[in-house]
Amino acid sequence: MSILEAVFCGVVQGACEFLPVSSSGHLALLHGLFGISVGGDDLAFDVLLHLGTLFAVLIAYRKDILPLVRALFGAARKILKKEFASAAPEEKTALYLALATLPLAAAAFLGDGASALARYPKITGAMLVLNGVMLIVGGLFGRKTKKCHELSPTGALGTGLFQLFAVIPGISRSGSTITGGEIFGLKTEEAVRFSFLLSIPAIVGANAFEAVDVIKSGTSVPLTACAVGTVTAAVVGFLAIGIIKKLAKKRNFNSFGIYCIAGGAFALLYG
Repeated sequence: MSILEAVFCGVVQGACEFLPVSSSGHLALLHGLFGISVGGDDLAFDVLLHLGTLFAVLIAYRKDILPLVRALFGAARKILKKEFASAAPEEKTALYLALATLPLAAAAFLGDGASALARYPKITGAMLVLNGVMLIVGGLFGRKTKKCHELSPTGALGTGLFQLFAVIPGISRSGSTITGGEIFGLKTEEAVRFSFLLSIPAIVGANAFEAVDVIKSGTSVPLTACAVGTVTAAVVGFLAIGIIKKLAKKRNFNSFGIYCIAGGAFALLYG
């Protein structure tokens, strides 16, 4: 893999992890349709790219993370005392994020089978089309009136369940959780915040399993290309988060939906 290819893959991962257009789907199409490979282990390279996007969201939401961790302990204490009704907004948000994370346990069992689909560009293309339709439908039918702390436990868990769709290459994790949040009543800006904060345990969990596989199997990847790709993914991911925050104020992701439908159609025709 050349440095230019590493930069290109980093741009795709950084942008598509947070833009609702499926990073896994785009990386799968890069490997499958265009033959871009690290020349050793694509899985190890993809894990490092995801690490870059993890750095991006940690930096973008650095002011939220520690207060939410403290708030989670506060929420747990109030639940034990049966006083959760009096919990502060951030305590409720922290608890709802924890509830929304629970479906990730199921994703661990589904991941291997779903990731095998990445070898088939036409399947990835079909899922990109579905992702585009989902974004448009969510924008049209979501009630979009609530803030994060106004979700119900059922709404939080339901939003988290939308993450399970994202184990399939071509379905966006951010897109599915933003859509899920809107369907369960979150304002678009709040759905974006909830989705991005939820991405932290999602990225850590998914790549922890993949990292174990890489370590067990051993790998040889070009370090310079991997470093360049990781840094690029982090920088572009940070910029993508800023773009989505601004676009969320317009409450309309139809352009991303149209892009996914067009990209998926291309993959269906030429995959």
